[in-house]
Amino acid sequence: MAEIRLSVFSEIGRLRQVVVHRPGPEVDLMVPDMMERLLFDDILCGDLARLEHDVFCRVLGRVAEEVLDIQDLFVESLADEGVKLAFIADLHRLVGLKEESCDLLRAMPSTQMARSLITGIPWDDNLQHATWPSTTFDYRVRPIPNLLFMRDPAAVVGHGFNLSFMATHARAREPLILSYVFRHHPRLRHLKETDRLFDQLTPLLQGSIRMPQSLEGGDILVLSDKVLAVGCSERTSADAVHLLAESLRQDLRRGEGTFETLLMVLMPQSRSAMHLDTIFTRISQDECLIYPPFFTEESRELLNVVKFDLRHTHLHTDVQPSFLRVLKAKGIDLKPVYCGGANPILQQREQWTDGANAFALAPGVIMLYSRNRATSQELASAGYRILMAHELGADPSIDLLDGGKYAILLDSAELSRARGGPRCMTMPLSRHREPGEG
Repeated sequence: MAEIRLSVFSEIGRLRQVVVHRPGPEVDLMVPDMMERLLFDDILCGDLARLEHDVFCRVLGRVAEEVLDIQDLFVESLADEGVKLAFIADLHRLVGLKEESCDLLRAMPSTQMARSLITGIPWDDNLQHATWPSTTFDYRVRPIPNLLFMRDPAAVVGHGFNLSFMATHARAREPLILSYVFRHHPRLRHLKETDRLFDQLTPLLQGSIRMPQSLEGGDILVLSDKVLAVGCSERTSADAVHLLAESLRQDLRRGEGTFETLLMVLMPQSRSAMHLDTIFTRISQDECLIYPPFFTEESRELLNVVKFDLRHTHLHTDVQPSFLRVLKAKGIDLKPVYCGGANPILQQREQWTDGANAFALAPGVIMLYSRNRATSQELASAGYRILMAHELGADPSIDLLDGGKYAILLDSAELSRARGGPRCMTMPLSRHREPGEG
């Protein structure tokens, strides 16, 4: 198998390799009592969610060279028995899994263990582990349905990667899985320790820190080979952004990095705007999709930005208003397309259902949910040809790379219940560097 070379220097370069996760039995095992603990607002119909995700992956495959599933990568990473046992030991240290459950995992073949750590393991009789009303219902090993949102546990930045430390216990297992994939998968184990730009998980497991800082991939946007934007949100702390900025500064001084500016967007601490990519995504060379109240100059909710200059012996920072204005000063002049259009009510409704969370397969070729109709009308007015994802699969004559602008609408009656959009469901490992991309 050929090595995968990490390379993400933009949000819009044509996809080469991208990681996703098809929702499996883990979404079928979630009961209503567990929704809040597992960060869901509703339980999903697994079969329909899988059908929607299959269409999603077929569209990705029209452009990407490889669409990889994290479950397959994880299984392949644990082929060695020693690696499997090391993972169980780290899992025990990280989440305090009971020793009897660890023994059960040790006795499993690697393939079964890897799958079980994602799908969850029920007790032999779950009713003995619940009370009525069912306020303490749980599993021997909890399912991790949030792995559907591959954007958050890790993020490739340039030729390196960030290994997230998650803000919520429900997602603690996910970055550990990603850590083992990056370290032990045959196609990725060539990576060096210096390729980790941010990692609070490893020192936590080693006991060298006790209070790790949270940083999640949905808050990280690579806007050019020199400019990185990071949301300071309910899921990503300001201290974590400072740690990342310092790592990038050192990388630049060693001559191994290209990023010269990090822009920290100061966001409200709210579930509706849990990550930067829920309110802002780049969709083409000169366009972005935004939730207007946070980015339009006349708004009372306009977000401030802390600019980190990484080119010096110490970090230089200053606070500026208006993210779009700061980007323009850095040579990234983006015309905003409004999530929800001009109507403030539709803006709120469609932002809640991830209308601003578009994912670019190539410059001007994006996917978003079909339920966000006002947003798709805005995109049509901006020159995008609107296509339905399920119809695209049956029409091979459409060339998504012909230079036109396309907005591909994904049916999402179930996927949208999980509170994450198309960008949330993807983790690009490599993108082409487009000519003239800024």
